[in-house]
This record gives sequence, structure tokens and C-alpha cells, in this order.
Amino acid sequence: MKGILKTAAIAALTFGTTSAALATELRLSVETPPGHVRNQAAEKWEQLIEEKSGGSITVEVFPAAQLYRSADAIRALASGALDMSIQANVTLSRFEPNLSFSSLPMFFGRSAEEANEILQGPIGEEVSAMMSSKGINVPGAAFLFAPQHSSFTTDAVVSSYADLEGLKLATPPSPVSIAVMKELGALPQAAPRAEIPLMLSQGQIDGLATVTELTITGGKMWEPGVKNIFADYAGWGFYMPLVSKATMNKLTEAERSIIVEAWAETTGWAGDQAAAELANARATLTANGVTVTEASPEDIAARREALVALQDQIIADSDMDAEFIARVSTALDGN
Repeated sequence: MKGILKTAAIAALTFGTTSAALATELRLSVETPPGHVRNQAAEKWEQLIEEKSGGSITVEVFPAAQLYRSADAIRALASGALDMSIQANVTLSRFEPNLSFSSLPMFFGRSAEEANEILQGPIGEEVSAMMSSKGINVPGAAFLFAPQHSSFTTDAVVSSYADLEGLKLATPPSPVSIAVMKELGALPQAAPRAEIPLMLSQGQIDGLATVTELTITGGKMWEPGVKNIFADYAGWGFYMPLVSKATMNKLTEAERSIIVEAWAETTGWAGDQAAAELANARATLTANGVTVTEASPEDIAARREALVALQDQIIADSDMDAEFIARVSTALDGN
């Protein structure tokens, strides 16, 4: 009897060891801090992958740029040095300029429903193909997370577009965001997200531009000095799931299906989570002494009209594909 038990124990131990040895281990890097909606999406994706695979695929999430800052993460994905990430379209636009389409003037004042419809349709599929050509697989639809606003400032109070003149604002490394902020009179400063708190606290910049309220609440940006928000819904940001093509090529067909299925269940959940967090963001900001000034509809409309007149030049200067942007415009307005 003891011999049988011993044999069974050895077999169980061997099976467990073999299963662990055979498990596919993936690394997922994001630069946002724990608790941010992007991190929540990463953790949900991780959980579903491990559940659906029965533990044969494990995913370790590395938050707060522990492995890579955003731009470095994208390069690592393309080279195969990193397995997975979730990245904002404005950051990805450094590598694929067309991903700034939702920051173009034609998106000023657009509703979440309008923006989301674009992401879920043929335009979203085109964007996925663009990333695939760069060595990065997009295993499903992006999720909309928040409207972008033109400024989040420390001491300078912005109550109209005229107040943006000469302000040094950290801007996501998107050619479109930078071009728009220059046109508005600000002095955009492309800066890695991880460096922004120090730059704010040392007074190197006056604030941030073309990010979202969730950026401020997720990073507790009031601690290094953000006190004012000029809310003008100047565009929309979205997050894309990314897997290195090198990693996908190493996986079996069944494993690739698990990655895709897990994201299909994650994206809707993450979008709902982002919407709920956005609804709570204003209360959090107010509680931490941040003042929100809403731009008037008239001011937004006037600014949009002025910028749309310059949109073709912004597209050209940003190396965007004018034909692709025309298709976005058609999908947005039906003309």
C-alpha cells in the first residue's frame, strides 16, 4: 500500500512539474500605475487567458513601466522581446501616424457612441492591419476610454483658448496632438509618461495636453501639481491590445484562439469600466482640489471650424494617409 501511495505521489509530482515546465509564460508590460483602467484591462485579460487555457498559458503583468516605457514597449513587441501590451493610440501614432485619426479636428465634439462605432467597424480592422505590417498583432477591437482635453495645468488657469498661448504642456508623442497644440498657441513638449510627475513638480512644464481625466486620476497627478482642467472634448483616446507577431507565431492555433477569445471578453468589460471611472473622475478631481472649467459649446465649435480648415495640412505634416482619413471621415459623417 505504501508503495502504491508513493508511486501515486511521484506521478502527481511529476505531472505537476511537467505541466509547469510545459506552460507557456508570457509577459505583458504597461507603463500606467496599478489601478489604472489600462492595468485593470491587462489583469482581466491575464485572468481570462489563464482560465481558458487551464493554466497552460500564464501571463505576468508588469505595471508602472517596470519592464518598458511606452515607446520602448512598442519596439520590444515589434522585435519579439516583449510578448504583450496594451497601448494608447496616441503613443502608437509615433510608429503608425494614422492612429492619431481620433485626435483630428473632425473629432472635436464627437460623442462616445460616434467614436466607438468607428473603432468597432472597418476602420478598426484597417488599423489592425497597419500594426500587423509592423510586426505587432492586434487580437481584437480597441476600447474607447475617455475624451481628450486640451489642457491640465498647474498654476495657469485656462478659461479660453487664448489662455493656452505660450504654455509648456507635456503632450503624448503623437504628431497630430503636437500639431494641434501648436496651432492653439501652446508649446507642446513630448515627454514619457513616467517623467511627467517630476517635470510638473520641478516646474519644467505648465501641465499636460490632449490627455484625459483618467490620466490625471489614475496617476494622482494633483500630487505633483495639476490644479486646473480646461475640458473641451477635443478628441478621443482608445487602447489597443497588442501581441508580438513573433510570440503569436510560436503559439499553437489553440493558444492563439485563447488569446483572441480572452480579449473579446475583456474589451467590452474594459470599455464599461472606463465609462464608469470617467463618471466618477470629476468627483475625485474635485475632492483633490482640481478645478474643471468647461469650454463653451460656441468656443469649441469656433475652434473646430478653424482647425478643420487646417486639417489637410495637419494630415500631410503628420505623414498620415489622406485616403485612409477620408474613409474615416466618410464613416463618421456618411459623406
